[in-house]
Amino acid sequence: MTRGFRAVRSRQTGVVLVISLIVLVALTLAGIALVRSTDTGNLISGNMAFRTAALNAVDTGVESAFSEITGASGFASSPTVAKTTTAGQYSPVLLADVAPADGMPDVDWAGLPGTDVSGNTVRWVVERMCSDNVATPSEIEERCSVVPNALTMSFKQGELTPSANAISVAYRVTIRVEGPKNTIVYAQSVITM
Repeated sequence: MTRGFRAVRSRQTGVVLVISLIVLVALTLAGIALVRSTDTGNLISGNMAFRTAALNAVDTGVESAFSEITGASGFASSPTVAKTTTAGQYSPVLLADVAPADGMPDVDWAGLPGTDVSGNTVRWVVERMCSDNVATPSEIEERCSVVPNALTMSFKQGELTPSANAISVAYRVTIRVEGPKNTIVYAQSVITM
C-alpha cells in the first residue's frame, strides 16, 4: 500500500497549485477593480453635490443683482454711472468689446466683491444692454435692447414698480459661483426695468 501511494504522489505535477494561483490573482484583480469603482462613484457623487450647491447659490446672486437694479438708489435710478458695490459690479453698456464668443463678460472675477453662501462665493456683473452710454429716451430706444413696457410686469414688493414709460431697458446679469474643489458655475438672467 505504501508503494501505491508513492506512485500516485510521484505523478502529481502541481497543476492544482498553478490553477489556484491563477484564480487567486483573478479574484484579487476583481476586488481591486470593485474598490476603485466604488471610490470613483463616491467621488462623482461628491462632485455632483458640490455642483448642485453652487447652482442653488445662483439664486442669491440673481436676487442680489435684482435688488441693486430696482432699489430706490439702484442702478436703474442712475443708469449711466458705472459702479462697484459690496455685492457686484454694474456697467452702463454691454461689455461686448471685451467679451469672448461665449457671451460671458471678460471681467476680473477675483477682483469683484463676493457674497458667501454656504461655502460658495457668489459674484455678479450687471450690464445695461446698450451699445453706448446713452440717457435720452430716443437714444435708449435706438441703442439699447428694450421691450415694450406692460403694466402687468412682475416686481418685488417694496421695490420700484415698473415704469410708466413706453419701453423698458433690459439688463443682463451674469453670475459666477465658486465653490469647493474648484467648482465654478456661471448663469445669466435678463431683467427689464
